[in-house]
Amino acid sequence: MSSKTNRLYLASQSPRRREILTRMKVRFRVVRSHYEERMIAGLSAVELALRHAEGKACHAVVPKNARFVMGADTVVACRGKILGKPRGEKEALAMIRLLSGRVNEVVTGIALLDLKTGILTRAAAHSRVRIKKMSAAGCLAYVRNSHPYDKAGGYAIQGGPRIARRLSGSYSNIVGFPRELVRRLLQDAGLSRGR
Repeated sequence: MSSKTNRLYLASQSPRRREILTRMKVRFRVVRSHYEERMIAGLSAVELALRHAEGKACHAVVPKNARFVMGADTVVACRGKILGKPRGEKEALAMIRLLSGRVNEVVTGIALLDLKTGILTRAAAHSRVRIKKMSAAGCLAYVRNSHPYDKAGGYAIQGGPRIARRLSGSYSNIVGFPRELVRRLLQDAGLSRGR
């Protein structure tokens, strides 16, 4: 088996996902994907996250002999709204105001594509986070001090100003890459023995 066929190709530019896979001691390489995320009316948070994860995996730019490619996408749902990554300060501020004092659901979709067999495996992880109540000034200060633009819902559970009061479910899912689910998918594909 060549080095390309037993390596995972990760179709994500997220530094947090790279860090988690590295800690899991998985052999992987980051690649680009031509897939463009967009909101799709009528889809639930789970359906949207899975659709994006699949799109990223299926449109990844991988070497000719590559076999396994993984896509991932995280969205936040609150009060019937699905939040992706904010595109600017105004949108980030609107997201934080919506989340302030409320519980939100964090959903990460994972898609693992076996290019040899054509088999696509999809799964999603769910977690819940209660955000502390913040004033208008507090919301603005958070947005301006937390670099929210590459994070679903405009916030991060790790690092920066702490705004989560309580969480349930997978912590790494809230970070954006549920290691428990990823490990299971990789083990099933024979890519990781895990611990």
